[in-house]
Amino acid sequence: MKIAIMSDIHSNYEAFQSCINETEKREIQHYIFLGDYLGDMAYPQKTLKLIKELQQKYNCTLIRGNKEEYWICHRQRKDEIWKSGSTETGMLHYNYENISEQDIDFFECMPISKTIHYPEYPDFVVCHGSPFKVNQSMRPDYPYIKELTSKLSTELTICGHFHIQTDYTKNGKRILNPGSIGVPLYSPGKAQFLILNGRNGLWETEFLSIPYSVEQTIKEMEEEKLPEKAPGWSKITKHLLYTGNVSHASVFKKAAELYYQDSGIQVKKGIPEKYWELAISELLSQ
Repeated sequence: MKIAIMSDIHSNYEAFQSCINETEKREIQHYIFLGDYLGDMAYPQKTLKLIKELQQKYNCTLIRGNKEEYWICHRQRKDEIWKSGSTETGMLHYNYENISEQDIDFFECMPISKTIHYPEYPDFVVCHGSPFKVNQSMRPDYPYIKELTSKLSTELTICGHFHIQTDYTKNGKRILNPGSIGVPLYSPGKAQFLILNGRNGLWETEFLSIPYSVEQTIKEMEEEKLPEKAPGWSKITKHLLYTGNVSHASVFKKAAELYYQDSGIQVKKGIPEKYWELAISELLSQ
């Protein structure tokens, strides 16, 4: 039994296709996708098309990520303004304009976690953030992780969300993260995923890092004018693809801190463009 587990594609079709090319050499029998299919790069429909082609050929399990939650919630409420030209919402606007009602229906049918069962092998749970919340990170250094792992129902849980290939044990529970296909941390120019090999009643792990054409990914971002539609966000993405350093989340945190220093206002969204520019200038130059 061979299972490929992939997460956080973020519309990086070039990286995704390179990983599929690798798995098709390896007689994979089951694909598990842990969410965040779209998000930061061009032509989201190319990524969705490849996923649906894989569904026709293989056994596939698809989990909902926090990005899918964004599109679902936006359709339900439509009370938040997303606009082109904004660092904070430009990519959200671009993706929402390039997906269909049927695509959102597709996302809405995905669970946030699932128990995977194969006879003669231990059950394991797959999720995007945690089995309990789609955007709850299971990073080993987070203060709540001891309490969270104590609530897990299986000895093995495989999550995505924080974009770092990870293997650790807490409270007797093993946590794996396959890394990110689209925008991994600490893996410049390479896409990451995980293969589980079932042998003698046990799951053996193989972490992979696959090179792909970053230049083609950047070229397609420019073809779609993403540096204008989401100026700062696209700059962070490009830097991350080339260096593997400085996540979007870390730049957001810095921008929020700078805005708070000037205004005394703590916000989780709606940071003025000026503070994004200051945060990008400070963090990307290091």
